[in-house]
Amino acid sequence: MKKSYLVFFIPLLVILLGIYWYNSTGSISGKSDNDMWKVSYKENRDPSEPTGWDASIKQLNDDKVVVKEIALLENDKTLITLTSFKEGRAEDGTETKLHPFYYESLYLGDAPKKENTYKASVTWEKDKKVHTDRFVID
Repeated sequence: MKKSYLVFFIPLLVILLGIYWYNSTGSISGKSDNDMWKVSYKENRDPSEPTGWDASIKQLNDDKVVVKEIALLENDKTLITLTSFKEGRAEDGTETKLHPFYYESLYLGDAPKKENTYKASVTWEKDKKVHTDRFVID
């Protein structure tokens, strides 16, 4: 009885660990100190999509804000800066929402290097006051 239990349990454990490993590798993310923004940078594993790593940003609260600028940085060197945002779905199917803010395909690039530091910067306006949140993506 014990042997048949192990024969079933060990392959199941290997499968579950494989699924966990597959889903946990291939992405980094970061959240702003004020818990308002989250940036995810993950490997694009869909064979019908362009190869590389794709970054997206999401506003985590429902505040009505106007996003002025988003920048992604590698070792404090700017990879991309965006300053214009239009709500809707692009020809490639990527989506942008303005309230709460969501930008689906912010940046398509290479895999992050372990020795590098990645950051996001979000400049936004609320009640005529401009704020900038800068945070690490790891």
